[in-house]
Amino acid sequence: MMSSRNRRLAATFFACAALALAAAPALAVQPTVVRETRHRETPFVDCPEFATVGIWDISRKLTYFYDSDGLAIRDHDEIEFSGRIVNVETGAWVPDHGSRTFFDTLAPDGSFLETYMIVVRKSDYVHQAGRVDLQTGEFHGNEGFGPGDIAALCEALGA
Repeated sequence: MMSSRNRRLAATFFACAALALAAAPALAVQPTVVRETRHRETPFVDCPEFATVGIWDISRKLTYFYDSDGLAIRDHDEIEFSGRIVNVETGAWVPDHGSRTFFDTLAPDGSFLETYMIVVRKSDYVHQAGRVDLQTGEFHGNEGFGPGDIAALCEALGA
């Protein structure tokens, strides 16, 4: 005869085993990962006396997650950049680096249902750390891209 303690342990064991077996099909489709690197040069901000360009090396890791039927249901897009912001006239520059991570929920047709982005920019002059809801455009966090930040960047690059 089993004690009540042993019956509870056996019931817990069988419940956990049933959950594990039920979850196995949901885990059958492994995420896929796409990696790429590239170099990018693009106009950045216009200072009163000169223009600037951003020059970065970018690495990207895009991971797709699937439901048990193999349909992509969400993705996670990690982008890291490292480079500099350059005065196009003099060549003076300041370092700039950071990351952006996008979290997307996908519709069955692959379109985006919901997207938010986590941004971290580690420049001495223009910096950010926060979350952007791309449906509403709301930013929550530390925004270092204001007029004072841009003025300090232009002053540093103009010296």
